[in-house]
Amino acid sequence: MIRAIETNYGGYKFRSRLEARWAVFFESLSINYEYEKEGYDLDGIWYLPDFWLNDFNCWIEIKPNIINLSENEDDEIIKAIKLCRKLSDNTDKVVLLIGGSPFAKNYSDPGLYFKFKYEIIIFYPISVIKSNNFSTALKATSFDINILDKGIYDVLDQGFYDSQKEGTLYWFIKNRYKDSPQYFNKPIPNQGDVFGLIEADREYYLSKHGCNNPKWEYDLAHGGYVFQIENNNFTLINECSARYDLDIKIIQAYNNAQQARFEKGNNGT
Repeated sequence: MIRAIETNYGGYKFRSRLEARWAVFFESLSINYEYEKEGYDLDGIWYLPDFWLNDFNCWIEIKPNIINLSENEDDEIIKAIKLCRKLSDNTDKVVLLIGGSPFAKNYSDPGLYFKFKYEIIIFYPISVIKSNNFSTALKATSFDINILDKGIYDVLDQGFYDSQKEGTLYWFIKNRYKDSPQYFNKPIPNQGDVFGLIEADREYYLSKHGCNNPKWEYDLAHGGYVFQIENNNFTLINECSARYDLDIKIIQAYNNAQQARFEKGNNGT
């Protein structure tokens, strides 16, 4: 078993070089963080989250890799996902599970194309999932990182649950109730009822396909996000939208994190 290298940086002893590199990344962008701020008993499992971001009111857990999450069978990753879900629900805070290194490689062909070495999965607490007003419930968590999808509807958008536009969940469920009512046992949920629409989609998929819908395997969590700076604000953006357009500040933060040299920890080399 490969053992992580304990690493001293910024007054903390990090359990791995990877965690220390993320600390450099945050510090490069003047983001205030606390390392291993507080531990929790999550249904009998003692859990100590890696970072708390004071400026954005969210927890961050770092793992070496979660790319291709839907195909991932790594028990440690699945365990981390379940703990992030529990942490979000128990603290009523948003949790970001980050897999990989703070780095994006630039390719000159075609154009300005960036390949990211990490991915973020965002977990929202059950108070948001079950709320009848997604936006108000999210505001109550004090989570303060803008999420930009640039026109892409997904599970983190309020419009995904209360818009009748084609491609949204409410639109999909409404049409399935019309053309395939045999797959439902309950009345159609109201527009904006996040939990009700998710449960209706679960029911439809299970009834039609005989297995659980992979979209909701980890409840209201969504992957494929990376960090970006838009209009001088630190944001989360869908990876596809960020591939061709990165702010110079965040590129410099990636470079600082990759090029950092650290003090040795107790078992450092």
